[in-house]
Parts: sequence; C-alpha cells; structure tokens
Amino acid sequence: AATDKDVAARHSKGAQKLVEGQVGIRCVHCSHLRPRDRAERAVCYPSSISRIYQTVADMQRFHFEQCREIPLEIRKIYKSLKTTRPRGVGSPQTYWVQSAKLLDLVDTKDGIRFGSDKAKQEEEQQQQHQQHHFQQEELDDQDAQPVEHPHSEPEMSQPQQPHQHEEQDVKQEVSD
Repeated sequence: AATDKDVAARHSKGAQKLVEGQVGIRCVHCSHLRPRDRAERAVCYPSSISRIYQTVADMQRFHFEQCREIPLEIRKIYKSLKTTRPRGVGSPQTYWVQSAKLLDLVDTKDGIRFGSDKAKQEEEQQQQHQQHHFQQEELDDQDAQPVEHPHSEPEMSQPQQPHQHEEQDVKQEVSD
C-alpha cells in the first residue's frame, strides 16, 4: 500500500491522485531505486480491482522489457513463460478479480484498499457520527433543564432523615 513517501514522490503530470494506504503493484527488482532511476511503470496503482489485469499487462509490456534490475535468470524464465502460455483458456481478468477478492482487496473512492482498512475507516466514521450525536443530545439536555424564574422563590431543601443504621449508631454511642 502507498506510504506517505510514495504519495510525495508521485510527480508525473496527468497521474491519478494517490492516497496513503492505496493498494498498488510494484516491481520487486527495482523498488530499492529512487523513483527517477526506475524504468517506466515500476509502480502502478490501479483505480479498481477490475483494472488490475490491464495494469499487470501494461507493466509486462512497458516495464519488464526495460527494467535493468531483473536478474538474467528470471528474465529468461519470464520470456519462456510469455511465449508458452496457452491463449484463450479461461478469463485472465476473472483470475485477477477473484485473486484480489481473496486477498480482501476492495474498491473505494480512493482506489483499491485492503478490506480491513475500509472497515476501519467506516468504523471511525461511525464513531465520529455517534460522538457528534451524543454531543448534540447533551446540548439538547442542557437546553431542557428547568430554569428558575428570576421572580420566583427558591425552593427550600428539606433536611434529610438519617438512615436507620445511623440512628442505631447514635443511640448506641449515647447509651455507652
């Protein structure tokens, strides 16, 4: 997921807005390099889980061919898999969507997030709403308190009767 550093490093014109916590895809081979030293599309943040397939395809086309950090042995394996993959077997888009859901990824207005993050955000919003509602009830209660009329006589408080066990203690002390 995007960190505050990722958000700060996002500088390309026309790039979609990036939000901290947004889930993306990053090349593991060049992630240690400064953003400007990486090949194109080293880090991508698909806008929805249905766009993951296209994002991966774009990374394969534009990044994997240019990335100098991918070890030669891995590059050879990638090229052999690329030429031997059976075409038309199942829907690759469906695979990526199902895989994203198994990882508890969800679409939000701020891009893809982990479901637990979305639940946490919703819980925080609900708590804020409840706190606001509680504060409003307190204000309403304060408004409903009886107000003494400035010309009325104050109520005289009645002396409290001692509790029964207190009377017994007093009687016992007097008799001792």
